[in-house]
Amino acid sequence: MKTRLRLALPPLAAIGPESAVPFAVFDRADRLLRSGELPLAQLAAAVPADEVQAILHADDAVVLAIELPPLPAKRLGEAVQASVEPLALSDVADLCIAHGPRGPDGRVTVVWAERRALLEAWRRIDAAGLKLAAIAPLALALPEGDPRAGKALALPVDALWHAPLPRWSLARPEWRPATQTRRWHSAALWAGAAALLWTAGLHIHAAQLRSEAQRLQSATEQAVLAAFPSIPIVIDPVQQARSQRDMLRRGAGAAGGDDFLPLALGAAKVLDFAAGHVSSLHYEQGKLTLVLTEGYTPPSNETALHQAAAVQSLALVKDEQAPHTWRFQRAGARSSGEARP
Repeated sequence: MKTRLRLALPPLAAIGPESAVPFAVFDRADRLLRSGELPLAQLAAAVPADEVQAILHADDAVVLAIELPPLPAKRLGEAVQASVEPLALSDVADLCIAHGPRGPDGRVTVVWAERRALLEAWRRIDAAGLKLAAIAPLALALPEGDPRAGKALALPVDALWHAPLPRWSLARPEWRPATQTRRWHSAALWAGAAALLWTAGLHIHAAQLRSEAQRLQSATEQAVLAAFPSIPIVIDPVQQARSQRDMLRRGAGAAGGDDFLPLALGAAKVLDFAAGHVSSLHYEQGKLTLVLTEGYTPPSNETALHQAAAVQSLALVKDEQAPHTWRFQRAGARSSGEARP
């Protein structure tokens, strides 16, 4: 059953945890369920309710009706502020100002209260566990023209406690006290947004690095091919260029006999699936060792690789101790410590 709790607040400056607050609880049909007076700190636990309405003391708010010309809804608030400024005793920046809609006669009901006192009292009420849905001045909680408009709402509960409130009030969302949960929620949202931006930045930076690495790899391969046209396929540009340089030095300017290049070319044909995945390449004493990076897809039947190597007069050995490592040498050459395929 949905219930409504209406509070008759003492003066704003006097509101504290021990302040005695008269109250009345009504059901959906506006029947009185309970009434009484309790300290503010005990109300939330003793009188749970679905909706809480606070009626201000008569001295805590000013209610006026002003006349305004037809205005767009977004300009009405500005016009109300301008109209209140010459009427209020305080600067409008020190006030909480609320207003209703413009009536057919051009009249707009305006309410204002001292900002610091209202917000501090609201904070204390909220800290006591009472989430206010409406804060209305006494004049708007009484029938129009009621002679008791200058007196505080008091017990026992009479017809005045049942008076309907306007749909608008001083309980505007922008003035609502920030709870600890809401503060943490906002902080978590900002932290999540920052983490998202940071992650996105990392992904962009990683993509830029990959693009730069690919560009450098391509440029290096093109440079090797331009410098050594005799190389038909580039597997390891640095190693191949170094080998070609050494052969040129030994041959006094002409490439001489060396088994590295034939082995490299044969390996490139046999391990064509490893193109672009060579991490390192080492040649020593007639043996060529290739270490591949992850990401390649070898054939499921390695017998086909050995057969392809045999066609090139090569012997192929996959190192079972060192992952992604393949060794080539001339077929029939002795290789200590390695099993023949």
